[in-house]
Amino acid sequence: MVRNKASSKKQQKRGVDFKKIKRKIGRKLPPPNNATSTEIKSKAIILPEQSVASEKAGLAVSKKGLTLKELLQQTSHHNPKVRKDFTVLTARKHKASLS
Repeated sequence: MVRNKASSKKQQKRGVDFKKIKRKIGRKLPPPNNATSTEIKSKAIILPEQSVASEKAGLAVSKKGLTLKELLQQTSHHNPKVRKDFTVLTARKHKASLS
């Protein structure tokens, strides 16, 4: 019988660190102590004055909707087709104005 008492004392000492809490049936588990909140809050930024349409208002625009500044940027574009489109568009524009 002495052995039983000694082994039960060892089990009690072991059980202190890893004590299992009994849960009621149907109840949700509480979140762990080290749970990280993953809630993200964000708001939209609305800038009514900054619009592409309002920036181009009053400026000369090509058929594709590009301003002269945007067309001039295409002259140094890496793609040869884009550079060609610029020359074709400007040539058409000048022919129409010269005629």
